[in-house]
Amino acid sequence: MSAFSFGSPGGPKLCILAKRTNEKTVWCYNKAKCPAPIFLSRELFGVMTDFEFSGAPSLTSHSNAERHLPDLSPVSRDMLHEQIYEMLKRNLMMGRFKPGQKLPLRGLAKSLGTSLMPVRDALQRLESAGSVVSTPSRTMMVPVFSRKQMQDICTLRTVLESAAVERAATLRTKEQLENLGLHVADIRRSAETDDIDLFLEANYHFHMLIAEMSRLSFIGQLLEPLWMHLGPSIRSSVPNKALFQSSARNHQNVYDAIARRDPIAAIAAIRTDITEGYNF
Repeated sequence: MSAFSFGSPGGPKLCILAKRTNEKTVWCYNKAKCPAPIFLSRELFGVMTDFEFSGAPSLTSHSNAERHLPDLSPVSRDMLHEQIYEMLKRNLMMGRFKPGQKLPLRGLAKSLGTSLMPVRDALQRLESAGSVVSTPSRTMMVPVFSRKQMQDICTLRTVLESAAVERAATLRTKEQLENLGLHVADIRRSAETDDIDLFLEANYHFHMLIAEMSRLSFIGQLLEPLWMHLGPSIRSSVPNKALFQSSARNHQNVYDAIARRDPIAAIAAIRTDITEGYNF
């Protein structure tokens, strides 16, 4: 059994007790003087592991702490890196960044509550997909696409999502249709309240669910890069009321065609939605 204490001189300390049991590591801690959340990255037992402690009750002793903790295996570094990558990727697709916005490494790491390494790795993966670009100062940035590039994204989305919605109209399940209806309701509510954040999130989930409903292999991997390019571009402009309402009608039309299991009408509706969406 080993004990570790971390903290600055004169400041709050976090004491961690690590015990090996049947090849697993059980962690407990005394949080009485430590504000939450606290994020650590330490090399213990030869494995670099990232930990997050938040919202747990103060524990008076290590033995009491061990009785309250479930038997958990440490989270691997690879898992953390993948979580950070997925989080940044989804935020791009949902338009939470704007074209031209810089993505400073330290700022992202602080916001995500993690070390620099997983954020750096995630940004490098996004750069290889063309979803972020490096500036002369080596800071990553959301790219700014030309009008032709945006038109090309529209063309590619039309081809892929038409194929997806055609199959979704015949293969969808009742549960999937219900979930699709929830996203339509959110899009309609975003139009009524001019809520761009709600619209971007609901719009993303609506289209990704149709891709899932199609059961087409690789459709998600093909669409995601296009959506990482698209999301920031929608964010860069503020849709007016008429465009919001038009988008809500288009999504309703797609939903209705899928509900009727009418693939021809579904294709026409999704193409209208994609084409008019670039007026944003």
